Amino acid sequence: MTTWDLQGMQRHLLICNGSTCMEAGAEEVTLAVRDEIAKQQLDAKIHTSRTRCNGRCKDKCVVISYPDATWYNVPDTTIARKIVTEDVPPENVLFTLSPSGLSRNTDSKAIKGISKEKVAKRQRALGENGVKKAVLFVGHGSRLEQGNEEVREFVERSKHLIDPAILVETCFLEFASPNIEDGIELCVEKGAEEIHVIPIILLHAGHSKLHIPAEIEHASEHFPHVTFTYGQTIGIHDEIFEILKARLQEAGLDPAQKHEDTAVLLIARGGSDPAANGDFYKISRLLWEQLDVKWVESAFMGVTTPSVEEGIERCMKLGAKRIVMLPYFLFTGILMERMKKMCVEYQQLNTDVSIELADYFGYHPRLQNVLIERAKQAMSGTSTGMQDLENYRAYAKEHGPAHHHHHH
Repeated sequence: MTTWDLQGMQRHLLICNGSTCMEAGAEEVTLAVRDEIAKQQLDAKIHTSRTRCNGRCKDKCVVISYPDATWYNVPDTTIARKIVTEDVPPENVLFTLSPSGLSRNTDSKAIKGISKEKVAKRQRALGENGVKKAVLFVGHGSRLEQGNEEVREFVERSKHLIDPAILVETCFLEFASPNIEDGIELCVEKGAEEIHVIPIILLHAGHSKLHIPAEIEHASEHFPHVTFTYGQTIGIHDEIFEILKARLQEAGLDPAQKHEDTAVLLIARGGSDPAANGDFYKISRLLWEQLDVKWVESAFMGVTTPSVEEGIERCMKLGAKRIVMLPYFLFTGILMERMKKMCVEYQQLNTDVSIELADYFGYHPRLQNVLIERAKQAMSGTSTGMQDLENYRAYAKEHGPAHHHHHH
């Protein structure tokens, strides 16, 4: 490794390269700072170091300058260059540390953050009563607020099945607030020393294999006193077939009766994970085993094939006179609206076949049984989700932290 002669150095810039800052453009900030130093011919006077997370993720990206001990919020490369020339706008100066303590710049947009003192007090207060536990449910999140409200209401309805001494919170992977980071912080603020993260996700793919574990690993760096466990996805479970049959029953297809010319077209969102797509086909096959219909076919709304259109064409080629589109979605949203239009269009184009749309899988009461089971597995240490954390650590070691773009 390089060993620089630091004689003559006048400033040291610490550039946060933690996962949140990296996701927000820390690499570009780092390169801009170093490029500006070279342009200003200050290489012998200003030294830079990449650091891990500095614990101010909401102020991303963060650069700390010494010896003046000033913390900066650096949202772009323009501000990054101004740090070198010491011409930073007041609103981008977060804090200055002096012998008398930390002073916060009143012009900055820095948030207050979590009080370490309050967290420590809560930990001491809980000492006599044992460890405070939290279950943090993670919904996917939807651009349609109605879909996010469905998640919140479902968790609220499920709380009575969990020990009242356990804190229960809800957060989202994307599109909605609070995000996972905020959800974990909320649990910590309320005194949690054990946080069990349970994904409300149907199939085990990129989100559950990489993005949620990345958030847990990131949080464990910030809160070393907190124990994290990770639950498994809904996956293949007996209850999901009962829910799917209930949706077919609501659509007028009696699962107990024989339906000679009927095809059920099970429709997923679609993804690039081969194992998740394989699980979806397995679910289609197991559903067929429990119905007396001639065909249960699989289709996807995007990313992979067969498409919904191809699925409907296949059902018709096989001889189906009635096709029931059965959406395998947890919440309403843009795709559900799109599917309603599809159903109308396909029916208009194929008048000799009955094409109907069943309600989406959704937050059926039976789903509570699955998620409570997943939470209990996580709390008892028997969840396969812990292997996912191990797999993620191996992945991050080889490829670096997984970055997921958060939509708000």
